Amino acid sequence: MSTKKGLDTQTILSATAELAEEKGLESVSLLQVANRLGVKSPSLYNHLNGFQKLSTGLAKLALTKLDSVVRNAAVGRSKDDALTAIAIAYREFAKENPELYKAILRFPDYRDNGIQEVGHAVVRILYQVMEPYHYSKEDTIHFIRGFRSALHGFISLEEVGFFQGTKANVDKSYEHLITRFLPTLTIREES
Repeated sequence: MSTKKGLDTQTILSATAELAEEKGLESVSLLQVANRLGVKSPSLYNHLNGFQKLSTGLAKLALTKLDSVVRNAAVGRSKDDALTAIAIAYREFAKENPELYKAILRFPDYRDNGIQEVGHAVVRILYQVMEPYHYSKEDTIHFIRGFRSALHGFISLEEVGFFQGTKANVDKSYEHLITRFLPTLTIREES
């Protein structure tokens, strides 16, 4: 347990993330965060101005972690190999951090420039991976939207239990989704 002396925004957000994963994102309160850190809740206001700022900070933390995971998955890979690694890493992040993943899904609600920048950084990685395919900007947008939607749809259905009770291996189903989606890409020759 932290003491007041070491209290900073990052410590508060880390404690909030831990609580969210333990109790559920919707169940976290400032009082719980303060109790976890061994401080009185007014002490948190020295670093974050209320629950909305805490929620915003948590979303930024989640997006930063996802950015790191996606970036690390893509490093040293290209084309289908990079997209496959990203898809696998994306699902692993969502499974290991289901409540942080939920915080990310609120992204369109955030008006904070810092969150917007981190959120767009994740998508920029996909744009970089798509460059060797020589798609037009519009076709790249369509593919990335489809790719992200396919990943998120699978992850969301898995999270709420739609795949329980079936004999088919869920990991294998995800692999099939990826391996069947990627062949829709064809490398276009530069003009």
